[in-house]
Amino acid sequence: MTDVLDVQVYALLSRLHAEQDAGCRKLRETASEQAARLVAEARRRARARVKEAVLQKRQRVEEHCRRVRVELESKQRDRSFHEMSDLLARGLDSLPRELAERWRDAGARDKWCEQVLAGAAAALRPGAWQLTVAPGLAAERLQALSEAASALAGAPAEVREDPALAAGLRIVHEGACYDGTVTGLLSDRTRVQAGLLAELGHKEAKP
Repeated sequence: MTDVLDVQVYALLSRLHAEQDAGCRKLRETASEQAARLVAEARRRARARVKEAVLQKRQRVEEHCRRVRVELESKQRDRSFHEMSDLLARGLDSLPRELAERWRDAGARDKWCEQVLAGAAAALRPGAWQLTVAPGLAAERLQALSEAASALAGAPAEVREDPALAAGLRIVHEGACYDGTVTGLLSDRTRVQAGLLAELGHKEAKP
């Protein structure tokens, strides 16, 4: 009887140990799985944080580059504006000298007079025109100028020289004036500046 009881007790203890071992293995497996999930989640979150940090860093770098680019472009525009303003100012200052130089050239002077006569013919009424001319024309050229003006105006034209004029000629009739002198040509400063800017822009565009 005692032997049978001992066997039963031993069997019971063995089963309990076996169940205990199985339970421990199950717990260890569950804990291992949970640990694996926790590690995987931690890695995922770490990767997400790194990705977000990289994205934010890239955005900050791009924004910094954009601001630097805008600042450089602004400085370049300012520099170009100052350079263009300086060129424009020098161009305006040199125009009277350039025009006076052209007037001293016989071919340019004749063409100048022709253009002023053509402009006056479109702007002034026919009649006795009065021409005031800068010095430089020979007597025969003054005579030719008078004849050309008379033909356009339909009446004898009066021509006289004015030593105070640097270059060009002025035509007056009935209180109206067509001014082709240096002063008259440069009187519309806005138009002159626009012409200079267009010329400067054209030169800048050339390769």
